[in-house]
Amino acid sequence: MNKRKLIDFFLPFPWNIHARILFLSLAGSIVFWLFKGNGYFVQSMMVGTSIMVIDSEIIFWVSRSLFNSVNKSSPREVTFQIISRVLVFLVLIMVVGTSVASGAMLLMNMSNGSTFAEAFYFVRQNELKGIVDSLVIASLIATFMFFFMMWQDAMKSGFKAREQALIYQSETLKNQVNPHFLFNSLNTLSSLIPTNPEKAELFTQKLSVIYRYILENREAETVPLEQEINFVMDYYFLQKIRDEEKIDLTIEIENPDCRILPISLQLLVENAFKHNVATREKPLHVTIIQKENWIEVRNNLQPKSQLNPSSGLGLNNLSERVNLHSGKKLVIEKTEQEYVVRMPIVCMARE
Repeated sequence: MNKRKLIDFFLPFPWNIHARILFLSLAGSIVFWLFKGNGYFVQSMMVGTSIMVIDSEIIFWVSRSLFNSVNKSSPREVTFQIISRVLVFLVLIMVVGTSVASGAMLLMNMSNGSTFAEAFYFVRQNELKGIVDSLVIASLIATFMFFFMMWQDAMKSGFKAREQALIYQSETLKNQVNPHFLFNSLNTLSSLIPTNPEKAELFTQKLSVIYRYILENREAETVPLEQEINFVMDYYFLQKIRDEEKIDLTIEIENPDCRILPISLQLLVENAFKHNVATREKPLHVTIIQKENWIEVRNNLQPKSQLNPSSGLGLNNLSERVNLHSGKKLVIEKTEQEYVVRMPIVCMARE
């Protein structure tokens, strides 16, 4: 029998959650009745199970949205957000649990003929301490479970990040060190050697710098923005020699001390060159602009008519890496005239 299905009571989400809560609440009520032993089994089951189900449903769904909203921007901010949310979570357990349990006890006593004042006095004198004590224990257990789930999520994210990094490294090397790229570069170099030896030598130097940058940073999580910009300019230099006045690159950077995912800007610039037509009459203009903690790559839209559409694997892979690293998303905007990609970067506040 499939243990996973058994734990879920053979139900899909969210019904499996409701089933688990009902089962655990019923089991908890039975244990509570066995210890208290007041003799009223059916009444205790109904009241105890109802209290636990209501408490658990409210706490689970509210805390789920509370902890899923953690913004993974930096370790310090994540730590602060988790601690603040745990405190809110504990307060939530105490307030909701006390309110629901006290309300149920009031109704039960009033149904037995007591007035509201008598029922309130009885609950405050005899039941409130037990309610609070049980909620303290429940809150400690819930906090432990929360941190266990956070640890599991962190492990899953770590494995996923490593997997995506390996895929990205592989795709990057395949995209850069491929026969087509080498053929174009070597063909350009061979045409330069007899006509312009000095430019041919510079071309060779830039080509070696590009490959060295890729190999040195293929395992790095981030690199200085200034290094990535220099890498993009070297890449653009190779393209410019071949395409001359057909392409144009403008760069506007406010803070070069920021950090960015390696070979990310180059991928976006390469996408613009790869998927758009560029002629002397209609040149392709690519602009890189930094806006605070974001960097924007935009180009005028002149799409090629492709028989085999691009799979978009490189851009999708970059989007995954951006989300895993920063918790933010790659923003893509497309109009009839322009294609824009915005990517988050990490910048320290300037003094």
